[in-house]
Amino acid sequence: MWGDALEGWLARDTALRRYGPWIGLAVAAAAYYRRFAKDTVGMEVYPQGGECVLHGEPLRVCAELFSYPPAFAFLMAPFSWLPMGPRIAVWYLISLAATVGCFWVCEQLVLRLLPGRWSQIELAWLRIVTVIVSLKFVLAVFEYQAYDTLAAFIVFLGLWGIVRNRSLVSGALLALAAAIKATPLVFLPYLVVKRRYVAAAIFTVVFVALWLSPDAYNALNGLHPHYLENWIRQIVTPALTHEQTGASFWQTWMGANILNHSFRGTVARMVAGTSAAAHGEAMLYTLCAVYVAIVGLLMLRSARRADFVAVDGSILVISMLMLSPMTSRYHYILLVLPYMTVIGLAVRDRSLRMPAIVTMGLSFILGTATSNDIAGHFMTEWSYQHNFLVLSALVLLVFLAFVILRGDVRQTSTA
Repeated sequence: MWGDALEGWLARDTALRRYGPWIGLAVAAAAYYRRFAKDTVGMEVYPQGGECVLHGEPLRVCAELFSYPPAFAFLMAPFSWLPMGPRIAVWYLISLAATVGCFWVCEQLVLRLLPGRWSQIELAWLRIVTVIVSLKFVLAVFEYQAYDTLAAFIVFLGLWGIVRNRSLVSGALLALAAAIKATPLVFLPYLVVKRRYVAAAIFTVVFVALWLSPDAYNALNGLHPHYLENWIRQIVTPALTHEQTGASFWQTWMGANILNHSFRGTVARMVAGTSAAAHGEAMLYTLCAVYVAIVGLLMLRSARRADFVAVDGSILVISMLMLSPMTSRYHYILLVLPYMTVIGLAVRDRSLRMPAIVTMGLSFILGTATSNDIAGHFMTEWSYQHNFLVLSALVLLVFLAFVILRGDVRQTSTA
């Protein structure tokens, strides 16, 4: 009798560990849906851009708030056919799947960096801590119905393709991410540095094809709206040269905007109201040039390390945030990979445990603890004004740079 009871308890315990997290996720997702559907900002702007492409109308005239690449507008066109209710529901399911996918793929990349048998306790530490430190940015994406989690998932899948030596998969996925987001273009030189020449060639072909697809579609219908040319002239060029435009959204890209958490926003806030403001643009470009040089040297250092893709990828997604003309809070969902990489090193490499814990703690304080509802509106604005979110990412980068310079990881498993 006692044996049967024990066997039944073990069976229930195994089932709870296997299915419990999924049941919890399903309950949380169902409870959160009402809040997700309350504001339709994303599902108004994105499909509107797609509808403009379908009708061959200029994006800047037809959808003034749509500043994203035309390829993304084209991919969002099917949503323009759906009523708002089903549109939001489908996007919610896509966002949920992409969120789960981000964590799963990042875990696979970290397990490749730190191979061997992981105990259940080690995996629990890796997963739970990563979810806790990432939750703010996960929810920020849902709050704005943004597509950044989907873009991050595609980037992470592309990195997994590199790990698996799948040139077609890695090149095509990273090209797709670059076509809809632009900043993942940083992965093209990375593929070259890694000597993944086939993947780089596929990236180039797929990227060009996707970027030309809206114009090609309209050319078949006898229309020539020049989406790519207009996007480069109206969005990219002003963003890189600080040229002002009449667009209503443009003020969020320029000046000392506390919601811009990239190098541009950082420099603008630092020089605002000082004599250095006249040299702000030169300071920004100098900072970016030095940063690119440092990251380039780090990538060259790890070029022959196939197992370091998680570390390389972490540095490159941080670079996407820093070098973008406009980086909002929800773009920081990309930090899931750096977070999980640092946490994985803390769990498995005893020689790096304390530096990794300090790094993770400092990044969490700068990026999350000082800017949330508990910290309050004043503290949140103060932290943004003083570039805490940018610093939270750079703290991670410094630690990851040290890992590359050291050249190896020294696992001490408790399994």
